[in-house]
Amino acid sequence: MALLREATGWTEPDRCGVDWAATEAALCTALPGDYKDIVDAFGAGTFDEYLDLLVPGALGADLVSWGQDMARYADLYRPYPVHPAPGGVLIWGTSEQELTFHWLTGPADPDDWPVLVQYLDGEWQRFDCGTGEFVLRLLTDRTPPFAFPPSAGPFPHWFASWELPER
Repeated sequence: MALLREATGWTEPDRCGVDWAATEAALCTALPGDYKDIVDAFGAGTFDEYLDLLVPGALGADLVSWGQDMARYADLYRPYPVHPAPGGVLIWGTSEQELTFHWLTGPADPDDWPVLVQYLDGEWQRFDCGTGEFVLRLLTDRTPPFAFPPSAGPFPHWFASWELPER
């Protein structure tokens, strides 16, 4: 988390407020701890206007709604089944750049779930790392397979929150 905060210049206090027990009950699975840490620290929003984080309860980007709706569109996720099927994929992020970000769920500890990226053409790419490492490397690692567009520029990285400021 410290490296992700540093990479994005994020100095806001933790957002907290997600009822993780209710979220995990609704999705019928525990979730990776590093994903929960990212959500608790950053809240709903986008990294470099490239990776849009799905967050429980976020308007239009609710992890639970998106996860539960996946079964309606199961054909889009082939060759993988969708969660809660064994070995199913569960979406946790989107991008306007024609790709989506998922976990390959399983019986193992959610902290060991690999990240899968699905491209618009249906191609999948697997990353054997956790969510936190994946997001950090997506932003900063210029070497394949992590050479996503945000890592190409010399510009500073950022996180743009979708949450309205409290009054």
